[in-house]
Amino acid sequence: SCAAITTFVFASAAASKPPLDRTSTSAVKRVRIGRSVTGTPLRAFGFGNLSSRRRILVVGCIHGDECAGKRILRRLRAMAPPADLALWVIWSVNPDGARAGSRQNARGVDLNRNFGYKWRPIGEPGDTYYSGRRKWSEPETRAARRFIRNRRPDVTIWYHQALAMVVRTGPHRRIKARYARLVGLPLVRLAPLPGTAPRWQNHRFPSHAAFVVELPPGRLGARAARRHARAVLAVGRM
Repeated sequence: SCAAITTFVFASAAASKPPLDRTSTSAVKRVRIGRSVTGTPLRAFGFGNLSSRRRILVVGCIHGDECAGKRILRRLRAMAPPADLALWVIWSVNPDGARAGSRQNARGVDLNRNFGYKWRPIGEPGDTYYSGRRKWSEPETRAARRFIRNRRPDVTIWYHQALAMVVRTGPHRRIKARYARLVGLPLVRLAPLPGTAPRWQNHRFPSHAAFVVELPPGRLGARAARRHARAVLAVGRM
C-alpha cells in the first residue's frame, strides 16, 4: 500500500481560503470532480455545515484492491451531520481499478505514484508501482488535484490497506497521533515515497495536515468503522 494525506488549516489561514459554499447546515451536496480513464464519473459528496471554514476530506479508495475505507465513509454518511464542519467524502478515485480488483487504474498506473511532487518514472504499465508516462498523466489524479485546490480541506485522510497503522511520515504529527490513539492503531514512520497524494498535498498546502491510514486486511467490521468515523470528526475539530 502507500502514503496519504490529511490537511488542517488554522484560523490564521482563513483569509487564503477559496469562496465558501453558502449552503445550510444540514445540506448534502454532490459534485462531479472528473472522470476515470473509461469515463466513469468521479464524485465528491459534502455533508454538514458546508459554509464552515473548517473542512475535512476523506478518500475511501485510491488503490482498487484496497477499498475497505468505503465502509467508514458509509458510516460517516449515516451519522448526524456535523454542525461545525464541512465534511467531504470521495468514495473512490479509482473506480475502474475497483471494478477489476486491481491496484492500478485502467491504464495500469498506480495512481498513488502519479501525483506531481517528487514524481519519477517507475516501471511499466501494469507493474505494481508504475507511475505513468509523466506526472499528472492520469485523469483521476488531475481530478483529485482540481478538487483539493478548489476546496482546500484542512484535513485529508487517504485510506489504504493492509498494514494496520497510521503513517506518521510528514508534518502534523499531533493530528496523526490523535487519530491513531482513537482507533487503536500504531503510529509508524515510513520512508517517503515518490509521487504520492499526501506528499503533494503537504507540499502544496503546508499549513494543512494530510496523512494515510492503513486499515487491516479484509472487510472492516461495523465497530471498527464507527471508531474510524468518530476519529475523523475528532481530528477535524482539533
